Amino acid sequence: MKNCFLSLILLFALATLVFAQSDNNAAARLEALQKSREMQRTQMNSPESQQVMRNSMRRSMMSNYEGSNQGMVMGMLQMDHVREALGVTEEQKQRIQNATFPPMDAWQNDPEFKPIMDEMIKLREGAPAGPLENASEETRRRFSEIQDKIQDLIFKRMTNKVNDNLTPDQRRKIQEYNISTMVYNPIVSPSMFEALDLSDEQKEHLNEIQKEMKPEFEKSIEKWVNVQVKWQEKFRKAREDELDEKLKGVTDPDEMERIMQEPGTTNHTRTPEELQELIEAVGSGRAFADKLKFRMFDVLTDEQMERMAQLIDNPPDYIKKMQGRDIHTGDSPPGEWKPGPDSWKPGDPIPEEYREERRARFPKRTQ
Repeated sequence: MKNCFLSLILLFALATLVFAQSDNNAAARLEALQKSREMQRTQMNSPESQQVMRNSMRRSMMSNYEGSNQGMVMGMLQMDHVREALGVTEEQKQRIQNATFPPMDAWQNDPEFKPIMDEMIKLREGAPAGPLENASEETRRRFSEIQDKIQDLIFKRMTNKVNDNLTPDQRRKIQEYNISTMVYNPIVSPSMFEALDLSDEQKEHLNEIQKEMKPEFEKSIEKWVNVQVKWQEKFRKAREDELDEKLKGVTDPDEMERIMQEPGTTNHTRTPEELQELIEAVGSGRAFADKLKFRMFDVLTDEQMERMAQLIDNPPDYIKKMQGRDIHTGDSPPGEWKPGPDSWKPGDPIPEEYREERRARFPKRTQ
């Protein structure tokens, strides 16, 4: 979910360039950067920025639902133990990251982003000084459209570069990880089941189910979005406070621009109350998730179901390493179900009731 926050940061990084690129005089650049920072701080606290985050969160979750969960993969690749488990080299990581989020001075010459920057420059020149709330409704609407363009472009690049730079074996390991940790994830996608060697007919059937249930999924994610946006807002505020502290006393425009563009180091951990909210949000969508899972399970053969059960109950070591802990013995938030030796019980990814009902309908279901 980190990606929605990154796209918001990128939007204001682009705004920084808009302010700072027009004058090479050091004093003028410093003043422009200071104004940009003030605008960034104001806009980060505006209703528009929260809407950007909500839209990005929905876009990210819909991307996961439809199988292009590259935002999640990008977040995973930031963790050393995950890259090690997947066998992702530093070179692979850098190729993906640089293509998706190139250095900020590259945006001005980027053929896809330059038209967006030019539009932003034109819009800011015609808008009143100060917060975006002071602008006309038409200007705010156009800013919202620009934000959507930026997010769409980020997701497109992320999908392409992750697919282009991971090997088939690495992509399969990610699919197996998604199956093994299915109980923790409120989103089930047909793409994860490709690790079970689906036939073309099975893939088509799963995609039909996913499309049919898409409207219901969109309704089911709203509580989850609200909880995540609230957490991201807290994270963003901590990042903004960190940035303000770093910028104290900085008068060199080059140094100020460098600090404004560098990644933050703030690491916000959820409180017990926030964890409980998250658990409740996950629970609110569980009925839909179970309904979707069981319809998709009906498409699988008995052999594929057994392979899935193995991944859940006895995941390979690389999956445990990707999780950062042994998912069968550790550290689940209070109240969250933990898989283990007795996992085939109600509340499981595959409850015994479903297995019995499946056996009655499909006495022996094979490829």
